[in-house]
Amino acid sequence: MSRDAAAVTLVGRAGTHPQISGNSPDRVSLRIITTERWFDKATNVWVDGDEFGVTVVCWKGLGGAVLKTVRKGDPIIVTGRITTRRFEKDGATAYFTEVKADVVGLDVARMGARFARVAFEPRETTDAAEGTDLAAPADGQQSDLQEPGVDGERPADWDDPQQPTDHGLLVSVD
Repeated sequence: MSRDAAAVTLVGRAGTHPQISGNSPDRVSLRIITTERWFDKATNVWVDGDEFGVTVVCWKGLGGAVLKTVRKGDPIIVTGRITTRRFEKDGATAYFTEVKADVVGLDVARMGARFARVAFEPRETTDAAEGTDLAAPADGQQSDLQEPGVDGERPADWDDPQQPTDHGLLVSVD
């Protein structure tokens, strides 16, 4: 990130479906809409305030991933840099502000049941020094080890769908 760029993190919803934009297939854009919210103690309810919308631009691999996973209405978190372009339109100077994304993530706390755990398939890996297959035991028997955790063991929460983990998650956005 450039030192002179204004860093920003936005939490909101995708206001549009992501789409390839501009003259490059590596450039994907979407709108994010954020709404100011606060808890009103007098009425004991959450209150919506002003909304803010801005175009988010994603490049290369990030753009491809966003194009495949994010849909209009999805709760998302965007971290990036605010940029403003100046241009002439009908003889007047106009400005266009956008966020160049470094990270775009689905806000899993607000996604609800759209996430599902999927079975992990062991990878075929080999030890380059020994030429041995690490996914199968040396005696040719089927291994019950599916994903190494600490000391080669499966994580304790492996089969518990309520536990947050970093393995075996599938986002269903269709």
